[in-house]
Amino acid sequence: MNGRKSSWLMETCAIVGMLCIGGNFREAGAFPYRNGTITIQLAPPGGAQKLAGFGEPDPVAVASQPVDGSVKTLTVWDVQKRALAFTSRQWLESYQKHGQHNAACDAEVMEFIRVWLARTHGGPETNNTLSLEDESERLANDPNCTDPLALTVVANNTGDCNDSIRRYKRAFAAYVGSGYQAYPQLFARAQCIAQLMRIKASGEADQVGVAALKLLTKCFTDGSFTPGDQQELADIFVVGWGTQFLARNGAAICEIVHNAGPSYQWLALVLDGERHINAAWQARGGGYANTVTEKGWQGFGENLAEARKVLPQAWKLQPDFPMAPCLMMKVSLGDSGIQEMRVWFDRTLAAQIDYPDAWSEMRWGLRPRWHGNLEALLALGRTALNTGRFDTDVPYEFIECVGDVQQEMGLSAERHIYSRADIWPELKKMFRGYIAVPERAPQRNGLRTSYAVVAYFAGDYGLAREQLEAMDWKPVPGNLLDWGTDLSRMPLEVAARTGPAGAAVAAAETAFDANNVASALKQYTDLASLPAADARTKEFSQYRLAQLAVENRLHQGEWVDLMPANVQDPIWMISLGKVRRLADGALEVEFGPKGHMLFSKARVSANFEVRGQFEMISSSDGNFEAGLVMGRPDIKGWDWYAFGFRRAFREGTVMYFGDTWSSTQQIAKHATLNDAANSFDFVFRNGKVTASANAVQVFQNASSPMQIPAHITTYLVGFGALSGGTKTVVRYRNVQLRELQ
Repeated sequence: MNGRKSSWLMETCAIVGMLCIGGNFREAGAFPYRNGTITIQLAPPGGAQKLAGFGEPDPVAVASQPVDGSVKTLTVWDVQKRALAFTSRQWLESYQKHGQHNAACDAEVMEFIRVWLARTHGGPETNNTLSLEDESERLANDPNCTDPLALTVVANNTGDCNDSIRRYKRAFAAYVGSGYQAYPQLFARAQCIAQLMRIKASGEADQVGVAALKLLTKCFTDGSFTPGDQQELADIFVVGWGTQFLARNGAAICEIVHNAGPSYQWLALVLDGERHINAAWQARGGGYANTVTEKGWQGFGENLAEARKVLPQAWKLQPDFPMAPCLMMKVSLGDSGIQEMRVWFDRTLAAQIDYPDAWSEMRWGLRPRWHGNLEALLALGRTALNTGRFDTDVPYEFIECVGDVQQEMGLSAERHIYSRADIWPELKKMFRGYIAVPERAPQRNGLRTSYAVVAYFAGDYGLAREQLEAMDWKPVPGNLLDWGTDLSRMPLEVAARTGPAGAAVAAAETAFDANNVASALKQYTDLASLPAADARTKEFSQYRLAQLAVENRLHQGEWVDLMPANVQDPIWMISLGKVRRLADGALEVEFGPKGHMLFSKARVSANFEVRGQFEMISSSDGNFEAGLVMGRPDIKGWDWYAFGFRRAFREGTVMYFGDTWSSTQQIAKHATLNDAANSFDFVFRNGKVTASANAVQVFQNASSPMQIPAHITTYLVGFGALSGGTKTVVRYRNVQLRELQ
């Protein structure tokens, strides 16, 4: 991209004030201009994408172009079978041929590998009760298990980052003279690099990378790879375990693949394209357009131009392979527009109708910040639904598009637009289509569970009840997760709302939703003893009463214990970590690399105070974190804050506060902590924090770099922190919460 074009972009950005291209922002792309609006897009004058009203393709029309669902293409199921055949050859067959087969652990290792392959590549499950992480610990400590391939799989399923690195290194040494081909050794080194980068050991990662490149060369000569594996290899380096390896060694890897000969030409071209796409965004950066330098725009344009040279060649070479045209969608997103994206989208679907990245990339391009608008997103969802391909995940793209619209509207994760007249009928069509087809019979109860959830959010409690009754009121637990709110009591609420006391429950819930605690408390007290109430209504009433009793005390300005009575405490949600209440009253939390998160469902106002103590009991590498979460805590969401204490070798000991656990959206200051118990006091008032550690103030009226949505006026508060990849045990004591008047 030349200087004239980038200057045009930055001048445009100066006019509208807040234009972001590909970065994180919450503003739409339509702005007032003279007698109407203009929609600011990425491409400069002369590009395929124009300003709205000046020849720009209508994004709704582009998104509405039909996809012919009757055309026979590959599907995810076909790809899954192919991938499983590849991985079975590399792991199971390789172990059978070259493994040590120590009688003391051979059968256990074989089962471990089979289950791992099934869970990572969708093969037939042979043991659905086996915990891969627990089994990896057992085998790692078994003196009979010394086979390098087994140790590689053990390391890959090890939760603790440092333990994983040590086990990969054991495997490195054991591979010497083992007879194994290069593939599992390459996997071990590439995965070890990823773990080393997690602990910021980049120098050691570079050393491991040198050996990995040699092994990659060997893979093309020792039988590890064949030309028929090219699609699997592309998946590995573009979206799989080799992505970081490619990002750090792109030029060297591409040279190796080119040197492998003409049989691997498609793979070489695809990896060239991916490397240049990565380089383009690295040059540009992920910030607002007006923060990009002239050099950044130049690097962005030059690298996208290089990708544009090689990826169409790959597509022409193998038009039945979906990855090259899908990558061209990313190029079009950056230097052209939605019309060309649609061309490459259709070419991708001609190879595989349910290629996930094609649909997600098209949805991204149709967001207002890029080349579309909210109606265009919904239009794409209808296009997907109208394919009728309920044997695939394509119709499910409708609800994904609705989710994108909700996000663009700035709604919190727990708020939904499912009840809208232009959405709810389509959602019903989608779920009914999936439930009806024979291919989805094994997932039918999961589908019914999701259908009940969506009906619940849409306010169609009768339909939600219909789905729950079809499952004998036994929803699939996994399908109640990741909806932005705790749904563990949803079936009880649906039963209560549609039961004989439904009118009274609806009135009580109206008071509850309005945060009229006193009224809701009285109504649920009456409901609990109402003769007409059935068993589920009474159980739901008792749950609400426990929640409202705490909220009532908070409204009175009282201090309340912010500690679950036990792991079954009905008004607590335990999302991450192993939790237990000790006899002395302490709350002990054990957690691994994903951290811990648990919070009370009792709502508190946006002004509150938390005080208490915490103790670091153990850490596998000496680093630790402990802290609080507040807002709408959800590991996959963004509508919550994190406060806590972190000790890391390179950073020292700090107190932090910010938007989720993202280190880029946090403020941090040094804090002095004791090796044993530490006290803290945290005051959150008007969106700002005043906090102390061991009676020493660290923050005073500090603000987070990012703000969660203003419409979240009541907060859920609990405990949470990451672990940096270590095994950690923390105890919280005497933690109390009060609402500030």
